[in-house]
Amino acid sequence: MKTPQFTLLCAWLLLAMMGQSQTNTVGTISYDAALAVDGYTLIYPHNQPHARLIDACGEVVHVWTNDSLRRPGNSAYLTPFGDLIWSHRPANFQSDPIWAGGGGAVIEGRTWDNTVQWNYTLNDSTGRLHHDFALTNSGTVLAIAWERIDSLDAIAAGRNPALLEDGELWSERIIELQPNANGGADVVWEWRAWDHLVQDFDSTKAQFGDPALEPHRIDVNFGTPSSAAPDWLHINSIDYNAELNQVLVSVPTFDELWIIDKGVPEAGLVWRWGNPEAYGRGTAEDQQLHYQHAAHWLDAPYHMNTPDFGKIAVFNNRNPGATGPYSSAHLIAPEWMANDTSAAYAMTGNDEASTYAPMDFDWTWTAPTPTDFFSSGLSNFERLPGGNNLILSGRTGEIFEFTASGDTAWQYRVPLQGGLAVSQGTELGINDNLLFRASRYPSQFPAFNGIDLSPMGTWELDPSPLVSCSPCDLDVVLTIESEFATVDVTGANGEVSISWIYEGTTLCTGPELSMNACEGNTSELVEGDQILVHIVDEAGCEFSTTFSWEIVSVAERTEDWRVYPNPTSGELRLSGISEATESAVFNSLGQCMAHFMLAPQPGGTTIDLTHLPEGAYILKIGARRTRILIQR
Repeated sequence: MKTPQFTLLCAWLLLAMMGQSQTNTVGTISYDAALAVDGYTLIYPHNQPHARLIDACGEVVHVWTNDSLRRPGNSAYLTPFGDLIWSHRPANFQSDPIWAGGGGAVIEGRTWDNTVQWNYTLNDSTGRLHHDFALTNSGTVLAIAWERIDSLDAIAAGRNPALLEDGELWSERIIELQPNANGGADVVWEWRAWDHLVQDFDSTKAQFGDPALEPHRIDVNFGTPSSAAPDWLHINSIDYNAELNQVLVSVPTFDELWIIDKGVPEAGLVWRWGNPEAYGRGTAEDQQLHYQHAAHWLDAPYHMNTPDFGKIAVFNNRNPGATGPYSSAHLIAPEWMANDTSAAYAMTGNDEASTYAPMDFDWTWTAPTPTDFFSSGLSNFERLPGGNNLILSGRTGEIFEFTASGDTAWQYRVPLQGGLAVSQGTELGINDNLLFRASRYPSQFPAFNGIDLSPMGTWELDPSPLVSCSPCDLDVVLTIESEFATVDVTGANGEVSISWIYEGTTLCTGPELSMNACEGNTSELVEGDQILVHIVDEAGCEFSTTFSWEIVSVAERTEDWRVYPNPTSGELRLSGISEATESAVFNSLGQCMAHFMLAPQPGGTTIDLTHLPEGAYILKIGARRTRILIQR
């Protein structure tokens, strides 16, 4: 909850707050602070050069700027130390020897204040960085790079010449970059897909064999090329698991995920999943992934000690449906071979038709009407702390957060059109505001320790803050009378909730505390009981204060009477009784235990309660009540 400041002035309690209700089309569209995970989202949209960290209200809290002639290439990630590692490329790629969607050029490290620490460039006729990279726990970076293969070399490796266009083929490398003292980076490890081939097209060429018998190898003649004809594998995501020392990649042209053992790179693929037809052990009917993106292990600190730890999250872009394509999000739980000392991944059986386990997804999300949610490319899915889910539709630049039960916690849409900020209310179309990846960092992320994350304004023009994001400036007036209290609240954002609470129990809700308004729940209150009034509006602005319950009017209070000793062993003395007054004693069930008339006496009046058992009672004298305790 957001807590506004307030001023106490005599009997008046002042708070203030402004807000308005509207339907936003860009920026933060909806936000429920009670449901959303507290944190900040890193966005690095296409068609512009900068990366921004935003809060749930769409306010920019930090920005890393780049040259106006640079573009994302495509990922950006924060380290726990507060550095930004990002990839970028020239805006103009027309003369580049290798280009396809997702192309990059430079991976770079910058400090929180945007100072360049190091960078590494690969963008020439031999290869090009592209799409994604992964950070390791040792400070290195694992990057994806296209590797140009000459057509003659491709044919010598068994590639079907009919599948070659433009006289070349692009394979993939994974390179590990170690930043050096000279502001650059050194390649300290490498894995090449070209070293792990199999083919059953030409028995006279290298690596001839049956792909079904060698699932750890890559069929050089399988796959559907991407937007560029030579782009054979088009790996679009990479992740690293420090505990396993393994690398996970997404290969959309194979509709598969692959795992590589970094410690045993010669082993090839130690696990693959999503399309067993890619290694000759299935048909199109067995395919479960469809041009997927953003595969990663759930191994963040907040996943530990949860049932999700160690599973793989993936965004499934192009599911075929009877009424049209749709996108989905999934968790996958790879299985290990039982009692196997080598810790190999399990298969679904023991014969040559077996595929890598599991048989199916561990968890699946689709829209209630699946075809209502579709992004043919880009996009990602994250499992957040507490079981919330963050899903990006990359083609429309829309980010959704929803709870495990499906309630919407947050919705945001990148307020750009062709890289330029648009006004609130603008209706955007598909591909207007492309976003490759949305990454949520919890508010407890170490990089934020001691950092000023004050809002700097929204990215969209002419912003219109949601009610839940409005500033807290409520006006509240509390009025107290005999057996009655009321609050008058003005300036609230939306509806206001008011609760009257005594000793942890809510007596009633609403603007009035009285016998009638609270259905008799105030009947047991006595003079001086401390009542808490709690007020909260739709923006999460809240106010609480405690006051003393009154039984008599101010005029009656001038009659100074008191009861003593309290606690008592059974005999009470009352002083200040000025006229004959009816009196009674009630137990905690409201039953009358004694009834008598009090008459004024010099030196006070005595009441004998020795016949009552030990316990708490209410003594009523005229209109006034007080609590007494009998102890022996």
